[in-house]
Amino acid sequence: MIDLTGRVALVTGAASGIGAATAALLAECGARVAGLDLADCAAELALRGDVSIAADVERAVAATEEALGGLDVLVSNAGIFLAGRGDGPSPQLAEDVWQRTLDVNLKSVYLGARFAIPALQRRGGGAIVNVASVAAYRVGSGASDAYTAAKGGVLAITKTLAVAHAPGIRVNAVVPGPIATPMTAVAPDENFGALTDMIPAGRLGRPEDVAAMIAFLASDRASFCTGAAYLVDGGYTAS
Repeated sequence: MIDLTGRVALVTGAASGIGAATAALLAECGARVAGLDLADCAAELALRGDVSIAADVERAVAATEEALGGLDVLVSNAGIFLAGRGDGPSPQLAEDVWQRTLDVNLKSVYLGARFAIPALQRRGGGAIVNVASVAAYRVGSGASDAYTAAKGGVLAITKTLAVAHAPGIRVNAVVPGPIATPMTAVAPDENFGALTDMIPAGRLGRPEDVAAMIAFLASDRASFCTGAAYLVDGGYTAS
C-alpha cells in the first residue's frame, strides 16, 4: 500500500470518474483530501467551484490549507469533452466550444499550479499530477481539435513546471487511454466505444486504473520521477 499519511491533497474534478476514484484512493492511502468540482463530491473537504476561474481555484487552495492544515499534492484532473455541441475538426468546431474546452482542460492546469505551488512551497515541497489524454498522441482517437490541443498543452506545461520548480516540487502527467467514465460516455460509439477492439488489454480502462498511477506519483515512491508522462492505456498507443 502506498503511504500518504500526513499528506493533504486537492483533487479537481473530484465528483465523478477519475477524480472521484483518485480522491477515494488517496484517502485510503492516508491522505486528507479536498475535492473541487461544480458538483458535490465525497471528499473530506468538498469544495464547489469552476476550475477555469482564477478566484475559484485560489479560494479552493486557501480553503484546503485552512481546513486541512496545508497542501502537499495537487491533482489537476478536471476535464470536459463537449461532444454534440459543434465539437469536431476545424473549421466545423464552434468557437465557444473551443474556448470552453481549452479553459477547463488546459487553463485549469495553469491556474492550479499558479495557486498551489506557493502552498506546496510552504510545506517544503510536494507533488503535482496533471491528467492529460492519449488524444494528445494519437490522431483518430475521436477527440476534437480543441481537446487534443488542450491535452497536448497539459503535457507541455507539465515539463516546464517540473523544470522550473525542481527539486522541491515534482510535476508529472498521467495519460489515460479510453477509460469508462461519465465524461467519455457522451462520445459517439464510433469515436470511443469501438476503440475497445484496438486496446491490447482487451477492455476499457477503469477510473481506478488511473487513480493507482496518480497515487504512486503523489507518493515518495516516485521521488525520482518528474517532468514525465505516464501512459495508462492498456497498450492502446502501442497498437
